[in-house]
Order: sequence, then structure tokens, then C-alpha cells
Amino acid sequence: MKTVTHNFALLLYLFCFGFTITGVSQTQKEATFKVSSGEILDVSISQGNVNITTNSGNEVKVLAKNIDEDELKLLTMEQKSGKIEIKFRGEDSDEFELDLTIPSEMNMDVSTGGGNISVKGDIKGTISASTGGGNISAGNIFGKTEFSTAGGNISVGDINGDAELSSAGGDMKAGSINGNAEISTAGGNISVTSINKLAELSTAGGNITVDKVGGKIDASTAGGNVTVGEVYGSAELSTAGGNINLESAGGEVEASTAAGNINLKNIKGAVDASTAAGNIYAELYAESNMQSELSSAVGNVTLKVPGNAKVTILAILSINAWGNSDDALEHIKSDFAQTTVNIRGDKRQVEVIYQLNGGGPTIELNAAMGEIEIRKLK
Repeated sequence: MKTVTHNFALLLYLFCFGFTITGVSQTQKEATFKVSSGEILDVSISQGNVNITTNSGNEVKVLAKNIDEDELKLLTMEQKSGKIEIKFRGEDSDEFELDLTIPSEMNMDVSTGGGNISVKGDIKGTISASTGGGNISAGNIFGKTEFSTAGGNISVGDINGDAELSSAGGDMKAGSINGNAEISTAGGNISVTSINKLAELSTAGGNITVDKVGGKIDASTAGGNVTVGEVYGSAELSTAGGNINLESAGGEVEASTAAGNINLKNIKGAVDASTAAGNIYAELYAESNMQSELSSAVGNVTLKVPGNAKVTILAILSINAWGNSDDALEHIKSDFAQTTVNIRGDKRQVEVIYQLNGGGPTIELNAAMGEIEIRKLK
């Protein structure tokens, strides 16, 4: 009985001793700094989450948590030359986390080797944030914004300035961007409410959605749909496997998909649209002196133009798709009277020409294995 009691006491002692060692192996550190408007917050940590809350005060409050005691010396916090510098180079503090409360007017440069970065509250300055493997989220930002992650999502509110957002594998979401926007991801969707100036958007595997663009847009995806609302400038839209939808454009439009439909409405400039397998629908106001071309290898092509447009429309169908030239001609339908019909035996094609109001810039319609419709835009 004494042996059992002795062993139990020994185990209880070892458990308590072990628990005590574990409990004191991690610690935390705090600091507070008085700052002036426009000062810089510089954060660089090897790992861990960074949580930032903004307010209207004039202090930076820092709480570093879950630091292995052996790595406490690797954490530095200091203020010098209008900058708050926080650095941590620890590798064993797996649960390290940094909580910051800062004035909203501060400019920020924040990086972590692996963790999330979140900002609650408005930022009235510039911000650069990067992580080697986590999400980045923020509210409204009143300055230039640069976010990058090697493996996570990016979500941000309105940005009053230029924006550069990039991810190696996540979704990208932003509100209204009052400046130029360069947004890219290697594996996710891109969704933006509006971009006031130039828009460059690309993803290797997802959908792209933008409601409004004040300048030119260049949007491309290797595997998804491209949906764009109102564009004041020109538009270059491409996908290797999805549909393209554009509500309006004030300039030239270039749209291409390897497997999907193209739907273009209220286009003021010239159009170059092509799909290898899908239908094309386009409303052209023919206000440009440049030529347009709509081409589908396997699908129908529908064009709508105003009745007073001064254009020359060239509709081309493959004879092979319908058996003979007479059958092919029956699959070209138009609200306008044809001017010329050409049967090109060498190319096995039929060509129908429509000169509207004396003719003008050429709009060429090609449907190798489909129908062509030319309608009056009402």
C-alpha cells in the first residue's frame, strides 16, 4: 500500500512540475508609444498573426503574446525618427500573435512570414501588408494600398488611392477603388465594386466581376467567367474557359474565349470578339471609324446596330456546315436589305454584304458552324 501511495505522489509531483514548466515557457510583452500624425508603423515578424485596430487617439499600444521565453530577446519594439519598429525573428514561438491599437492616420508597412493580417477600422494613410501564408483583411483605406499573400484571401473595403493586390492562391474582394487597380491571383475569384481609373485584373483559375470602370480594363482568367458592367474606356477581356459579359463600353472592345459565350451590350467603339465554341451577341453603335470582327467557330453570331448607322456589314458562313450555298444563305437573317452576295467556291464560303446608309467601316461576321443574325437596334 505504501508503494502505491508513493508512486501516486511521485506521478502527481511530476505532473505538477511539468505543468509549471509548460506554463512559464511562454510569456508576453507590452509597450506604448506616443505618436504624431503621419508617423510610420513598421512591423516585420517571422511568423504569427497581426491584429490591428485603429482609433482617433495618439498612441500605439503593442501586445505581443505567446512568446517562448528563449526567444524573448528576438523581439524588439522601439520608436525612432518618426517610426515605430516592431521586429520578431523567433522560429519556435508557434502561437505568436501581435495585437496593435494605432491612430488611423498612421502609414503602415506590415509583414509576417506566415499568418493572417487584419485591420479593423479606417486607415487614413498608406498601407503595405504581406504574408507568406495567410489572409489579409481591412476596412476602408484613404491612401495607396499594397497587399500580397503567398496563400490566402484578400478582402478590403473602399480604397481612396491606387491599389496593388496579389495572391498566389485565394479570392480577392474589394469595394470602390478611387485610382488605378492591379489585382491578381493564381487560384481564386476577383470581385470589385468599381475602379475609377485603369484596371488590370488576372486570375489563373476563377471568375472576374467588376461593376464599373472609369478608365481602361484588362481582365483575363484561365478558367472562369468575366462579368463587367459599365466601362468608360476600352476593354480587353479574355478567358480560356468561360463566358464574357460586358454591359457597356465607351471605347474599343477585345473579347476572346476558347469555350464560352460572348455577350456585349451598348458598345460605342470597335469590337474584336472571338470564341472557339459559343455564341456571340453584340450591340454596336458604330461610332468608331475602325473595323470590327465577330467570329465563332462553333456557334451563332448576332449583331445589332442602329438603323441610321453608316457601316458595311460582311456576313460569312461556311458552305460545308450546311451542305450547299443555298442552304447556307438561309441561315443568314437580317432586318436590312443585302447589297451583294458572293459564292466563294475556293474557300467554300458564302458572303453577304450589307451597305447601310451608304456604307462605312466594315463589321465582319464569321460563323463557321452556326447562324448569323443582323438586327436593327431599337
